Amino acid sequence: MNLLEDLENNGTQQMDLLNFDHQANVIPNVDFYNAIVVNEFMNNRIVEVKDGEVVKEGYITKYKLYLVRTKKQGGEWETEVSRRFSDFEWLYQELINKYGGYIIPAIPEKHLLTKVNLASYEFSEKRRKDLQQFLQRILHHHHLRYVPELRIFIEDKEKFISLLKGELEQNKTIEQKCDNLLQSVKTLWNSSTLTTKGQDPAKMFDGSEKDLTYDETLLLSLSMKGTKLKTVVEEHVITLREEAKTLNDQNEALYSWNGLGSASEDDISQFKQLKYNNEIRQRKINREIEDIDRKFIPKLQNCLFEIEWALTACKRRRNLQQQLLIDQQRIEQLKMQYTDNSSRRDLEMDVLKTKYQKNKDRSDKMSIIMQDELLSFITEMKQQLKAIIEEWRSIMKILSKNIIEDDNE
Repeated sequence: MNLLEDLENNGTQQMDLLNFDHQANVIPNVDFYNAIVVNEFMNNRIVEVKDGEVVKEGYITKYKLYLVRTKKQGGEWETEVSRRFSDFEWLYQELINKYGGYIIPAIPEKHLLTKVNLASYEFSEKRRKDLQQFLQRILHHHHLRYVPELRIFIEDKEKFISLLKGELEQNKTIEQKCDNLLQSVKTLWNSSTLTTKGQDPAKMFDGSEKDLTYDETLLLSLSMKGTKLKTVVEEHVITLREEAKTLNDQNEALYSWNGLGSASEDDISQFKQLKYNNEIRQRKINREIEDIDRKFIPKLQNCLFEIEWALTACKRRRNLQQQLLIDQQRIEQLKMQYTDNSSRRDLEMDVLKTKYQKNKDRSDKMSIIMQDELLSFITEMKQQLKAIIEEWRSIMKILSKNIIEDDNE
């Protein structure tokens, strides 16, 4: 058994021990209490990601190190490690590959100009915050905070994570060889490939995953509602900014106007009152914009991000189910082929069957996890979005009240 398999088995066993039936009249064994002791370390944990040193080769930036430290809520910092962005990518991919049925937050995207942008404070600060939020969300997750890969990530100082990353690359190479072998066999037998009529994998998939379609429909509905609200809010902020600019332009015009010397006292008084009212209204608008930008929009955006991550989890299972149907179809095609030399056909069938069974086990596990995960998640998101909509209605009432008061003044 390799390191990754050993980690996966241990992590799965520990999480299974924590999921015993509290209603059943069963006494947990000693392993259950050992799991409680081991995993207590990961409960109520806070993480901080700080900028570390930038490693360079000559004048070229090679990579940047981040200082990752964690502690119990209200306690002292207990763990501290240095991590590269590729280490965060390793953790993310491990979570996706092994625990893909759960809703896993995304990490910042990596692009060609990343090394150049590291010199920018705005880019570096945003990436640091995004990486910290990624880890904090994992530590808050009811299952993922117990997986061994996460604990290795936040604790290991002995370069064990580098060994795992190397082993992961080795596994990728082996899988790539299998894929290349499959492709070679398919190419050789392309002339004898049979097409089974009426076996469109997409149609087969849509018909067999009604529960997934229903979950995705609910999530898409929530996403559309949240996106529509975000558009309304952003348009309202644009309107407020335009109004603030208009008031500012009016005041600047009043400041620069030289005709007050010949105006009557009543006119001068009206100009001063108008300027005063404009300044009061402008300050209120700026406070309202600041509150919306700083408090409301981030709350709504986080809700939309979480819904997007849930839809990504649904897509992972959908893609896996579709691949199962494609492989099953190919296996049936191979069974119908007759040839003098069947060794190549049998080789492809053996590889496909092994791959199919592995993906089938993974798919079944994901389905069980997502059935419970999405049920509670969708309920929570409905409540969050409802509260956000009510909050926006309250903000609009306050804005309307302020406008009426300004008019009265």
